[in-house]
Amino acid sequence: MTRRKESVFFMAGVFAAVFCFCAAVFFEGYRWSERLFYDKMAAVAGAVPGSTEVIMRTLKGASEKDLAKGKEILGEYGYYGRLPGEEPGLLFFAGSLLAAGIGTVALFLFMYRQKSRLRKRAEDLTGYLRQGEEGNYSLFPGKGEDFLSGLEDEIYKTVLALRESREAVLREKENLAKNLADISHQFKTPLTSLSVLSEVLLRRITKEEDAEAVRKMEKQTRRLAGLTSSLLTLSRADAGVLTFDIRRVPVSELLEVSLEPVLPILEEKGQRVRLAGEKKTMERLTLPCDVKWMREALGNLLKNASEHSPAGTEICIRVWDNPVFTGIAVEDEGTGFSKKELPRLFERFYKGKDAPKDSAGIGLALAKTLIEAQKGEIRAENRREGGARFLIKFYKNM
Repeated sequence: MTRRKESVFFMAGVFAAVFCFCAAVFFEGYRWSERLFYDKMAAVAGAVPGSTEVIMRTLKGASEKDLAKGKEILGEYGYYGRLPGEEPGLLFFAGSLLAAGIGTVALFLFMYRQKSRLRKRAEDLTGYLRQGEEGNYSLFPGKGEDFLSGLEDEIYKTVLALRESREAVLREKENLAKNLADISHQFKTPLTSLSVLSEVLLRRITKEEDAEAVRKMEKQTRRLAGLTSSLLTLSRADAGVLTFDIRRVPVSELLEVSLEPVLPILEEKGQRVRLAGEKKTMERLTLPCDVKWMREALGNLLKNASEHSPAGTEICIRVWDNPVFTGIAVEDEGTGFSKKELPRLFERFYKGKDAPKDSAGIGLALAKTLIEAQKGEIRAENRREGGARFLIKFYKNM
């Protein structure tokens, strides 16, 4: 039997029970009134036996005049439409109240039962959707036919579609990862060959002019290798196949490995780096990240700061910690950002007005992608003292 039929039968049963009870109460009240009337008339007939014929004739058809005269006589003895000592209304009132109470309780129990069933169904549907979010696409345990059955069918169809879509996306990501690995290998092989050939040519060439041309070619080869690596990293991050080895890394160690590849650039421009923050804090502070990719991100920020700052200036790295997040700031003494540049700084292939000619415009985009992939946050702003500032935040308990 379906739940709809159960509800119909239940309501019909409640209605029948209340109706029978009320009918029984009213019928018994009517019979009680008859018995009371009979007893009183029997008493009257017994009190005046000589007037029995007149009394019976009057009961069968009293005139208006006799009725008015009788009411007047009864009024002299305190009778005004109700017999003293008898309270039939109380019985009717009590019966009606009891009937209303039974009906109300029955209706409440029915509504409570329906509400409990609806809550249980809603919890089942919610749990099923959560399982789908977690990748568990098991069959939905049907609960029978009711007004939610159609919704169950649609949810099940949607979950099946999501499963098929997710499996298709996973297959595409796997194929993309393989393709990117092949592309990376195909790029590295000729670039490595070009680098080796440049070294061989430099040893064999005697003319300085030719040697300078080979050195330029080697420089462009290194630039092309770096650009290729950055583009492949961005593509892998977009595809969701970039893997991260997240662990607690001492901030001092992270800054040291991040500065290492940038030091030649800083030395060439006579720039210096200053670490700002409490020494004890920096020594004990750790950051949950992947050292390899975080070094790449910080290295790009430091390189950007160096490129946009005059020679002989200072680049400051600030580190601080609070109950909410751990922060790292990279500050320079350059010209800062214009209002037009700020919203587009992290766009791919966007180059500001002061960007080097050989810049590809993906360094900051790559840094943002790598930091956010590790549950971090980055933004850029201008310093009040002049210059630019990049703020990195890693929120705790996330």
